[in-house]
Amino acid sequence: MSTQSADVIVIVIVGTLLLILLASFITLLLFIYKQRYRAHQLALQALQETYQRELLQSQLEIQNQTLLQIAEELHDHIGQLLTVAVMRLNTLEDEVREPDIQHAVQQTREVVSTIITDVRTLAKTLDHNTVQQFGLLPSLKLELERIQRIGRVQTQLTTTGEPYSLGEQAETVLLRMAQESLNNALKHAQAHTLTVDLYYKPDNFTMTITDDGRGFEIEEVTNRNLDQAGSGVSNLYRRAKLLGGSCTIKSWKDKGTDVQIELPR
Repeated sequence: MSTQSADVIVIVIVGTLLLILLASFITLLLFIYKQRYRAHQLALQALQETYQRELLQSQLEIQNQTLLQIAEELHDHIGQLLTVAVMRLNTLEDEVREPDIQHAVQQTREVVSTIITDVRTLAKTLDHNTVQQFGLLPSLKLELERIQRIGRVQTQLTTTGEPYSLGEQAETVLLRMAQESLNNALKHAQAHTLTVDLYYKPDNFTMTITDDGRGFEIEEVTNRNLDQAGSGVSNLYRRAKLLGGSCTIKSWKDKGTDVQIELPR
């Protein structure tokens, strides 16, 4: 083999090695870029989730403070006025002699007494300290008893498994989500029965709110224009996600709606 041929072979080998090294270097750069890009995206996602959680916390604090003020107003002001009304009805009943008027006064007093009870119950369900002091299950019982006394619908609460605490914040959010779902059913579904099922499983917790109302088109509600859209359904999805869980809504025309909220324990 001539010297010139040997030089050509050496040049080809060296060139090939250089190309391999260059390709390896570029591949390494792309790998490092992808890793850093992925880490950057994860960091952005973590920042977004942190921001959303802090935003939820701020919204909860504002909502709880507002509802607490309403609860105090109901209990201290409206409740006292209604109590005074009952006292005056008692006096009026003692003063009148006609049986028909006495009977009318008694009926009115009973109605006002029922209103007092409902106002006090509503004040308790609006106060987040009720959840803090007694927990989710008793708070839901109180809410359903209040709805039951209205007389329009029947309510039922069932539990499966041994109840445990999910934490004050999570249980406050869950109570508000249940109230949102129950209120939607009362306003729009024309339901006859409302059922809340709580499943306390070892690894996760599930709350299902079911009504037997007329149902609705989920896509139609979620895709409404801004001036027509309500915040109820989107609030349920968003709050469940920010708690690290999920919300699933199923609805059937003239058969009712199921709202299922699942959280990790």
